[in-house]
Amino acid sequence: EASSDEAKTTLDFWTIDLKENYKDYFDNLISEYEKENPGVKIQWTDVAYDDMSQKLSDAVKAGDVPDAVNLNTQMALSFAGEGALTDLNKEASAEQKAIYTESLWDSAKIGDSVYAFPWYASPEIMFYNKDLIKAGGLDNPPASEEEALDQAVDFQKKTGAFLFSPDEFFYILLENDIPILNEDRTEAAFNTEEAADLLTRYQEAADEKAIPKNLWGNWEDELALYESGKLATITSSGSVLTDLKDKASATYKKTGISAPLLGKSGYSENSLMNIAVPSGSEHPKEAINFAAYVTNDDNQLAFCRLVSIFPSTKAAARDAFFTENMESLEGQASAMSAKSALTSMDFSLGTADQDTIQETVDLVFDAAVLDHEDPKQALDEAAEEVNEILAKHNN
Repeated sequence: EASSDEAKTTLDFWTIDLKENYKDYFDNLISEYEKENPGVKIQWTDVAYDDMSQKLSDAVKAGDVPDAVNLNTQMALSFAGEGALTDLNKEASAEQKAIYTESLWDSAKIGDSVYAFPWYASPEIMFYNKDLIKAGGLDNPPASEEEALDQAVDFQKKTGAFLFSPDEFFYILLENDIPILNEDRTEAAFNTEEAADLLTRYQEAADEKAIPKNLWGNWEDELALYESGKLATITSSGSVLTDLKDKASATYKKTGISAPLLGKSGYSENSLMNIAVPSGSEHPKEAINFAAYVTNDDNQLAFCRLVSIFPSTKAAARDAFFTENMESLEGQASAMSAKSALTSMDFSLGTADQDTIQETVDLVFDAAVLDHEDPKQALDEAAEEVNEILAKHNN
């Protein structure tokens, strides 16, 4: 009988750290899907973040993979590089692919292939001290990294405060369209004249005490500077607003919301979760349909109503939900996050050694700004280190 469990197609669905807080949401989503697709049964397993890569790797080796799996972009690109994931650009329907914000759809892209449906995101936005911006002679906070660098020296002289604190150098490069690795991810590609010129600008700004000489990308340290009135802007996801309210309560009352600083790429960082279909799935068509369902407009919007995350689909991001509470700072942050998501992307490299590579690239900033090493020399030395890291992995 078609409706019996024995005759149903069972899909194994793995998520990352979601069952404890969102069990009701997923139980309901799965129940609705099974009603709409009576020939399919969903078996849901929630996996700890720290365990997911190893668990999936073991499953791939054993030939017993889940049919749909929640991965961050770095994980997705790593497994895709090993041939472990289905090319959704090839296998998903045009209708299924069309709903996502293009830059987020491209996050798990290698060549012409895309290996995951983008799911929920944490786009960056800017928080700024309205009184401090005004004291610095500015009508609004800077909109671009170039504008911020141009204004930083004069702002510091007028206020005694930093206009902004630089991001980690890894992200500065990517936000300025300077790739970290070559196209096939076998060699460093960031030691260019353009990167050296950019690093020189930061080196000069630090010499003039217009930006901090350290603390880049460190949220707790930047928050302390912001609270003390020594930093006019900070950038993070909207989910940190509670932290801001608790730890910088005095400055919180003077806080405004704006778009994040953009580099030449026009995109800001957006940490993204995805759903992929392993290439070893025994039911790829059904798995793709289920993954598309979990990440569709309606289900993403329903999830966003429960937690401070933002959708990867175009229609959901435009929903009135994100702009219906513009009186509160939380509402403004929500609206700006939805807007920012449209010009954001996940900057994962898709290599097994991303953490080590990222740390090596970030140390270039230390060499140039703290040790005053020649920027091009610092970049060349870091590129050699990255090439050694890649060579070890590729061998």
